Amino acid sequence: MRQFAFIGKLPASKSMMNRLLIAQSYGDFKIIGESDCEDVRLMEAAMSALNLGQTFQAGSAGTVLRFLALRLSRIPGHHRIEGEKRLFSRPQEELSKILRQVGVQTHLSENALELESSGWKMQGDTLLIPADRSSQFASAVLLNAWDLPFDLYVALSRTQVSLGYWKMTVQLAQKLGMKIDFWDSDFRVPRGQRPQGDLVQTEIDMSSTFALAAIAAVSGSATFLDFPKSSLQPDAQFVNILQSMNVPITWAGDSLKVARAPKLGGVAVNLKSAPDHFPVLAALCALAEGESDLFGAPQLHHKESDRIQNMADWIVQLGRKVEVKPDGIRIYGELPSGGKALTLDCDQDHRLAFAAAVWRSAGHPIIIKNPEVVEKSFPKFWDILGWDA
Repeated sequence: MRQFAFIGKLPASKSMMNRLLIAQSYGDFKIIGESDCEDVRLMEAAMSALNLGQTFQAGSAGTVLRFLALRLSRIPGHHRIEGEKRLFSRPQEELSKILRQVGVQTHLSENALELESSGWKMQGDTLLIPADRSSQFASAVLLNAWDLPFDLYVALSRTQVSLGYWKMTVQLAQKLGMKIDFWDSDFRVPRGQRPQGDLVQTEIDMSSTFALAAIAAVSGSATFLDFPKSSLQPDAQFVNILQSMNVPITWAGDSLKVARAPKLGGVAVNLKSAPDHFPVLAALCALAEGESDLFGAPQLHHKESDRIQNMADWIVQLGRKVEVKPDGIRIYGELPSGGKALTLDCDQDHRLAFAAAVWRSAGHPIIIKNPEVVEKSFPKFWDILGWDA
């Protein structure tokens, strides 16, 4: 297999884009950055048709469903959001619990969410948000707390996951001028606020960057242009993780270069703030010498697939031993010599496709089933690799 070599700028962060698109619907600022991934296209289509009374599409995107549901609930009328059955099999009951507290009636089915709203009308003094299975519910509320006719008091559940993405939402809202008063995990959003400013710059997508950086670490090099020295995205921590695995990292101005590691070392990583790292990082750790322990992210059982169990099964097929834990996995034993031929089903999960690509780049003759799932977040992934996946 040829050596991987990449130099370029990657598309804008889909996490930032979808948050900014919601906020933009309450203001007049311009978003600087582009992404052609499916999740962003779905959100852009929804925002362009907010007041047309149509049925909205969420595909397999949890952020689109959750952010859009709260956005539509601010508009009086009947609304319907459709999506794939697997999307609605993921934790979504929290949406109904939240929306009932602001006077919105909901009906969840196996492939749709219907809302009947007269605008937000608080049914109590404080909005209680479950955050023990996803931070996106809290983010959805905050992103839609613009231009309210009342002060909004919010209390998050004591147990919270994916805190890095929640912090990113808070920082973006504050960057747009939102005043938020915090008391531990509780907060207040004063009434009547609107987004401020004319232009908002996005960052490159750190999850996509990590996928290519991991491939460079096992098969070549990658130079990422316009890489921010300080990022709002929790996934930017991949730089430190790769360095701890003995991957050469160098900076040149605003460019970050990742080179092939002479020998990957095992690592222990708490993924509480950045759970999306898990599939690609687990793939790297399966190729590394020594034990690795990836923990802190029980919500990975309820993503586009059960990522913990799927990656554990794959790593066992590759030839290493795995201990499955409620919040991650421990990888131990030794990787057998020689490339292992495997056929891997991505199980409708884009991040599993990225993980499979890491092994294929490292020399394992991997056949990847349903490679088109990368459309969700990184449509040009296979083109960049130069593969007919």
